Amino acid sequence: MPLITLHGVDYSIGGPLLLERVDLAIEAGERIALIGRNGAGKSTLLRLLSGDIRADDGEIRVQNGVRVARLQQEVPEGTAGSVFDVVAQGLGEAGALLAEYHRLSHAEDFDGEALGRVQARIEASGGWSLDQQVTQVLTRLDLDGDLSFGALSGGMKRRVLLAQALVARPDVLLLDEPTNHLDIASIDWLEGFLRAFE
Repeated sequence: MPLITLHGVDYSIGGPLLLERVDLAIEAGERIALIGRNGAGKSTLLRLLSGDIRADDGEIRVQNGVRVARLQQEVPEGTAGSVFDVVAQGLGEAGALLAEYHRLSHAEDFDGEALGRVQARIEASGGWSLDQQVTQVLTRLDLDGDLSFGALSGGMKRRVLLAQALVARPDVLLLDEPTNHLDIASIDWLEGFLRAFE
């Protein structure tokens, strides 16, 4: 059974259809390259697959329990904080708690009460296992969680955003122009990483 199925999907941006009657099935273990001219609708299709936008017509079915993550084409405006903070954002509210704990535990002005409150919320939600997920992804992608995201090169920012997409352990990983801003060494690293990705 496909992880994601599109049947007869239409999508327009206030004019003629950008995507018309699209049929697609994505199976477990597949690697799919989406190739087309600028403006052909590649990013739009990825946004439909990730659920960021809705189709005008047709049906998009995502198998129960399937997690989808998307690496956007550009670094989102306003992305800030430490590398750990940005990666933890991939875990939603639980990730925000972990990022807050990480920030408080590394702050120069130690606030034990605030740290205790955040720690209690993490424990109540069983969030410590998610902290291990963030740490594992940082290690796997050779990232220093304490560095400032804003001080990184474009290629390293893309690597951090890939870690953010991976931290939730997606079943489907969508990469929109993943080699943007990457040098040759980073592209080689990404190719090797994706070959080994389940």
